[in-house]
Amino acid sequence: MPPVIINLVAAQSETGKTTILEKLIPELKKLGLRVAVLKGHLHHYDLDLPGKDSWRFARAGAEISGLTTPDSYILVGSSKTKSGISAATDLLRDFDLIIVEGNKKSKNPKIEVVRSAVNREPLLPDNTIAVVSDRDDLNLDIPVLQLDDSVTLAAFIFKRFFGSQSGSLPEEKELTHFDPAGRPRMVDVSAKDETFREAYARGEILMDPKTLKRIMAGNLAKGDVLAVAQVAAIMAVKETGRFIPMAHPLNISGIEVDFEPVEKEAKIIIGVRVKLTGQTGVEMEALTGVSIAALTIYDMCKAVDKYMVIQNIHLAEKKGGRSGHFVREHD
Repeated sequence: MPPVIINLVAAQSETGKTTILEKLIPELKKLGLRVAVLKGHLHHYDLDLPGKDSWRFARAGAEISGLTTPDSYILVGSSKTKSGISAATDLLRDFDLIIVEGNKKSKNPKIEVVRSAVNREPLLPDNTIAVVSDRDDLNLDIPVLQLDDSVTLAAFIFKRFFGSQSGSLPEEKELTHFDPAGRPRMVDVSAKDETFREAYARGEILMDPKTLKRIMAGNLAKGDVLAVAQVAAIMAVKETGRFIPMAHPLNISGIEVDFEPVEKEAKIIIGVRVKLTGQTGVEMEALTGVSIAALTIYDMCKAVDKYMVIQNIHLAEKKGGRSGHFVREHD
């Protein structure tokens, strides 16, 4: 399912839209949503001014140009066939929600800001679904929410666009692999739209320092341990639907396997990243890939080290789906 796009608008500037978004974004993230925010309906921005590096790269033919730092990035792009919002949405397809600040003429659902000191009366452009205001005397046919109540505003957005049929929030979700009678079932995903999904799992195998040295030197009798483990992980990802009873057979589009030897702790950290465009996530596939890679390393080395320990297999990150973007805080 493509991301939901809503516009936060006002009849004029200086109504505090940016401040509202600053307070709203953390509350939306608490509800499990992956949120992107765009400034809408600008005529230009500094990065694309003639003479700027990003402008020069675009003139040279780059579809996307940008700037990066060690922990952040800015991307600049354009499209001959789509508006800026549409083109950006294509790049943000694995987000749950895109909030555009401004653009009253947009066809998207809108939430209007009414601040008594600036604009006492709402403009109510087409497709306005709610008003946030510091006035308590507005009598409208749509919800009127308190200007400074970001928790209620986040709950309104979630229930309007992401809530279940019962209107429950994420923390109230029930286990889905059991039917109403308590019997196991494979979840029916046939009604879901296909969206981009990605999962990254990690685990580790501890061993004798001498075993690790032999693996890295490639002089074990059975051959290149990590090369065999990599192939085993890829095979396991593709077969997960056969191993895990309630897992769906999936059309996997990408698998990446990485190994990180840690000499000081005499271990190998295993990472498996799985991608697809489909109706369900790939967490189990990534976890299965890590598990089989670790077991393969054990099998390849058990003749020289029977004290190896497989541990700490876990989901490190997932993207896409209703639950949004998950990143394990302590990996």
